[in-house]
This record gives sequence, structure tokens and C-alpha cells, in this order.
Amino acid sequence: MEGRSLLEKPETVSEAAPRPGQTDCLDLGQLANGQLLRYDCPFAQDAPRDVFTIKVSRRERDEVAGRGDNGRTAVGRGMAPWLVGFGAVAGAGAALGGYALLYEPFDVRAERLTVRLMRDRRGLPDEGLRILHISDTHFRGADRRERAKIEQVRRATADAQFDLLIHTGDFLHNDEGLENVLALFDSIPRPRIGAFAVTGNHDHVVYEMRRALHYSWRTFWARGGKCCDGATGKRALARRARLGSLLQFARYLLNNRFDGEPSGVNDIAGLRRALEGRGVRFLDNRAVRLEGTDAYVVGIEDLLQGEPDLQGGLQDVRPDAPTILLSHNPDIIAAPAAGQADLILAGHTHGGQIVLPLLGPVYTQTEQLTRSEASGHWRHGKTHVYVHRGLGESIPIRLGSPPHVTFLTLLPARPSGA
Repeated sequence: MEGRSLLEKPETVSEAAPRPGQTDCLDLGQLANGQLLRYDCPFAQDAPRDVFTIKVSRRERDEVAGRGDNGRTAVGRGMAPWLVGFGAVAGAGAALGGYALLYEPFDVRAERLTVRLMRDRRGLPDEGLRILHISDTHFRGADRRERAKIEQVRRATADAQFDLLIHTGDFLHNDEGLENVLALFDSIPRPRIGAFAVTGNHDHVVYEMRRALHYSWRTFWARGGKCCDGATGKRALARRARLGSLLQFARYLLNNRFDGEPSGVNDIAGLRRALEGRGVRFLDNRAVRLEGTDAYVVGIEDLLQGEPDLQGGLQDVRPDAPTILLSHNPDIIAAPAAGQADLILAGHTHGGQIVLPLLGPVYTQTEQLTRSEASGHWRHGKTHVYVHRGLGESIPIRLGSPPHVTFLTLLPARPSGA
């Protein structure tokens, strides 16, 4: 037989179960792949001489396989915790993103609230006024998403009885959303007294959300942001100035509005005509006395894109009359005349839209509210304020701030001594 290297791979290896008196052996090629395969290594006189056999101790076997003392591979011992941790974080992030995009925006809730006048003003019925408040629908013609929300609202309001239907603006994102705005109002029962509304900034202007960060940066500068332009020529000072500006900009984004760049206008006149045909009355810096009561509803135009005139809206309202003020933007509380209202209904903030632990709402889009005031009910002096989280979104995600409709009852003040 011609000479052959002992390290050449054998042409035939018996894989039969070991017979008595035989010794197991290991194929070194398989060991190198980390697999411990057992082969029959016959030592009989007629065993083929081209079968290479060797006895290997367990310690040597582990070393060849790349294993440590505890039997784990050296690679696995160093990398497995990082891989497991990364996989867990990635999986949690994907689940959270899916929830924020595909579930919470459609989780329309019905919330209920009862408040009493904090001033002894006569004119409300003893049972109070029942109000259905909706806001910030932001419809843009995305039929599947918007029709799903409309169906949720229809279910939440079916068979409900209320005196007033209130919408506090941002009906649509662009004119393509008008058809679904009308479908929403068609799905809601008619109020006993009437439906009233004010417009929001998105009803006036089309915003390009893809340029939101760039537009916010320009707005930041226009409002007095500081940067390195006034710094000396020294690099260290310039770097500190840039860092300081970035930190200021971050605070600006967190504490003020984060909106897209205006890129066009909506047909707001067409929106009003269409909704007035459904019985909705727009209160543009004016007031109406509610039928069968001595209470008033006052509305003002949007603070950002309209021409608000609160004094003009209140001029026909008796100072001692129960008054409900409608404003898309809750920053109206900064106006001294707003204190005449017993209840302010607003929207605009979306409740922050993304609410994080410890931080709270990521942004409030207001300059007068704290983070805790970005949604829900709170008091400002003797005025109740209710800020609606909205039904829609400017960016189609929500986290910790689900959309909703609110059934609110405004009761008379408690009798003196009660």
C-alpha cells in the first residue's frame, strides 16, 4: 500500500454502534466545528490501516472545541450576554414602535368629567349643561386610519344625549381630509341645543412635517436664539457657544411648539360652509346665548394663524353670566379677559402625543402651560380649563396619550352654605 499522511481525512469511517471491547474515537474535523460526534473505531486485526484513531481526554476535547472549564465556548462566554441584551432591547423597541404606530392612535376612549361653577352665577339649568367635546381631528384623507377612528367615535357616542357639541379646531391637515370631517359629524348624534366650533392653525395652513426640525431651528433663531456668531475667533469659545446654542434649541423644542414648515393654505372658507351645512356654528370672536339658559358660549380665532379678539368676543356677554370660552390654543389663559370665563375648552397640544416616564409630554406646543397642564382638567383662578388630547395626529404616532372624546357636565355652583 502506498504511503499516506496520517492527517489526511479517511476515506471510510464506520458509524455503527460500538461493539464490546471497542473504543470510541473523535473526528478532529468535527471537533473543530464544536460538534462531538462518536465514531466506531475498530481495533480488530482486519481494521483498515487508513483509519486514523486517537484517544482524547475530556479536557483536551474541550480545548479543541474552544470550550472553557464550564463547557461553554469561549466565543459564547464573551458575546452571549451582549447579544441577548441587544436582542431584548431591539425587540422591545420594535414592539413599542408598533404599539405607537398601529394600536394607540386607534384606541379612542370616552372620558367623563363633571365640574361646578366656582362663582355663584345664575343661568344654568339645575341639571347643568352636558357637553361632547372633540378636537384636533387632523384628517388628511387617509381613509383606512381615519375611517377606523370615525367608527370608534360612532360607537363611543351612540345613543348619547348631550346639549352641546364642541369642536376646538384643527379639523383637517389638508383639504383632502374634508370628506372624512363631514363623515365624522354625520356619525355623531345631534346635540339638543347646538354645535359650535373654532378653527385651529392647521385649518388655515398646510404644514410640511418633513421639514419640521429645520423650520423649528429657523424659528428658534428668529425668536432670539444665540450662537457662535457673536463669539470671538478662538475655537474653544466658538465650540462652547455652539454647544450652548444646541442646548438652548433642545430646551426650545421641549418647551415650545414643534411644527412643520408652512407650505400652503387650506380652503378654510370651504370648511366653514361645509360644516355650517351640518348645523355647526363657527364662533369667530363672537358669542352666542344658549337657548333656554342665561349662559353664553364665546369663541375666538386661532392665536397663531387667525386674528383673535377676545375683548370683542366678550363685549355682548353679561359679566355675571355663566360663560364657556372656546379657543384652539390654551395659551389664551394669558389674556386677562379670559378670567371672565367659567370654563375654557381648548386643544392644540395633543396631550404631548408622546408621553415619557419622568419627563412627561415630549412637547406641549404652548408657551404658557406646564407639562402637567398639557392635557385634561385643571384650574386657573376661578376658571376651569380642559385641554383635549385630540383624535388625530400631526405625525401619525401616539404613546401614552391616547385619542379620546370627552363627555363633560357643567353644573351650577353649590348653594351658599351647602
